[in-house]
Amino acid sequence: MFKEKHLAKLIFLTPIVTIGLLTLFTLSFFISIERANLNVESQALEQKLLQQQKTVLVNEIQKVFQYFEYHLAMMHRTIDLELKDRVDDVHIMGINLFAKGSQSKSLQVLRQELLLMLSSLHVSGHRGYYFVLDAKGNILYPLEELGDRIGLQSAVHEALKQEGYATSEVGRPRRVYVKPLAPYGWSIGAAEYLDIATSRLKDEMISWSESLRYGEGGYMWIHNTTHTLLAHPFRAESIGKDDTLLKDQSGKAIIQTFVKKALEKEDQGAFVEYFWRKPYAETPSKKISYVAQFKPWHWVVGTGVYGDDVQKEIALKKEEMKAKMDRYIFGVIVIALVSLLCVGFLSYLVTKQINRALESYRERVRHKTEALKEFNATLRFKINKALEESKQKDMALLQQSRLAQMGEMLSIIAHQWRQPLSEVSGIFMELETASKFGKADTKLIHESAKEADKLLSYMSRTIDDFRHFFKPSKEKESFWIQKACEEAFSLAQAVLKNSHIALHVKIFDSPKIEGYPNEYAQVILNLILNAKDILIERKVPEPQIWVEIGRTPEGNALVCVMDNGGGIKESNLKMVFEPYFSTKKASKGSGLGLYMAKMIIEQNMGGKIEVENDAFGAKFRVEVS
Repeated sequence: MFKEKHLAKLIFLTPIVTIGLLTLFTLSFFISIERANLNVESQALEQKLLQQQKTVLVNEIQKVFQYFEYHLAMMHRTIDLELKDRVDDVHIMGINLFAKGSQSKSLQVLRQELLLMLSSLHVSGHRGYYFVLDAKGNILYPLEELGDRIGLQSAVHEALKQEGYATSEVGRPRRVYVKPLAPYGWSIGAAEYLDIATSRLKDEMISWSESLRYGEGGYMWIHNTTHTLLAHPFRAESIGKDDTLLKDQSGKAIIQTFVKKALEKEDQGAFVEYFWRKPYAETPSKKISYVAQFKPWHWVVGTGVYGDDVQKEIALKKEEMKAKMDRYIFGVIVIALVSLLCVGFLSYLVTKQINRALESYRERVRHKTEALKEFNATLRFKINKALEESKQKDMALLQQSRLAQMGEMLSIIAHQWRQPLSEVSGIFMELETASKFGKADTKLIHESAKEADKLLSYMSRTIDDFRHFFKPSKEKESFWIQKACEEAFSLAQAVLKNSHIALHVKIFDSPKIEGYPNEYAQVILNLILNAKDILIERKVPEPQIWVEIGRTPEGNALVCVMDNGGGIKESNLKMVFEPYFSTKKASKGSGLGLYMAKMIIEQNMGGKIEVENDAFGAKFRVEVS
């Protein structure tokens, strides 16, 4: 143990040594954690960058497909507009022809003239032609080879079902537009072959895709589903050649793999890993490509990223993370050293203050010690005195409560004895009268004495009942609550009868409990007498008291005492069990009865007593487990 004289040094050195050790431990722990985190973050970063690159590849392919789809839709829209313009022009020519010749020429002649006029019309570049249908949809013009007529007939049937437009893949793919020419009973239309426009659009899209670049050197290439190379910015010499047997450095037939993966994942595309030489490089590198099928033209479009490019980016990110960690560690070390110096200086200042405070503290301790010794000398006397006063107060409360109960009991005894005393007085008066008239024979005297003895015995038993009732129980015992309640009813019966108060008892169950039967009976009697006093004080017409004996839903013994006296004020409900509180007149209540009842039930018997107001008056609940 340190001696008191070394306490100042201990206070000075402890925080410095503690901070130093904590700093070393924290730094070593932090550096090991950061290194582990760096490895984890590096792996996560690698996965993240790789996933980002894959996302870029997918997005670039989707952009290309959107560009293709847009121009393909624009091609179809342009063809539809041109077809409609051609048919509208012929329709106007036919209407004008009919308007000029309908008065002088027959319909047959007009139809022949219309066909002759159509035969002189041609679509530039032989991209399409005009045709005429009768009312049943049969082709009247042109009279071409059978195969082409079958393709035209197929398109016409679709166009007649819809709103004029239809596409046919039978024979040469074509787009047609049909419009009724009512005066002739015919329909006229125009058709355009799609392969010419599609071929021109494909050439444009191939040229555009070869010029497309994104990121750092990203490009596109295109094969068809038969492995023929259609577009590649760095393999111009191989355009149009079959790449079926083209392999990478590992011997993988990569073009076959591209086509197979794209066709298998026709709605999503697929990633393929292989080795391929970068443009203008001599050795192949690992490459990850994304390939997907453009269904309308059966193209397989691909783009990729080289593994060494990804690794280079990952290495740069790792260097940045390592440099950041080194700066962070250096900052922590600087802060720790500065903190250590600050703590050392503060410890020095605090030590000086503590030395002065210790001297002052020692002086105060001496004074406090002397005062404490003096206080201890008198403390025991004060505690014993306070305990004695508290015990005397409790005894006084108990004695006061017993005196109040004894006064109440004397009133009950008076009511119990009033009737027997009146009967004894009548016996004596009868003997006196018989004696005056000389009729007091031995038989009359014996009968009168026997009857008087019975009355005196009843009065003696009453005294014994009261003596037993107020004799305190020394130990807990098992008893039936119904029997204890009946003792209280027996004692209260005379005073209730004399006050014209009806007592109603309902017994739902008669539980047996552990406790003090006499004290329990006193509680029930006290509740009945309190109800009696309220009913008399408030002059309640037809006063009544109800007592219910049974169990709670939990199985505890329950006695409820109720009256029709109007209840207790809400402001007084929480105070009725406090000592010296009473709602009776000062001459009739001590305010201790309910307080002692609460002490008996809750402290001595482990139960609870509660009060509430119901529709008629107050309701006391006495519950004991």
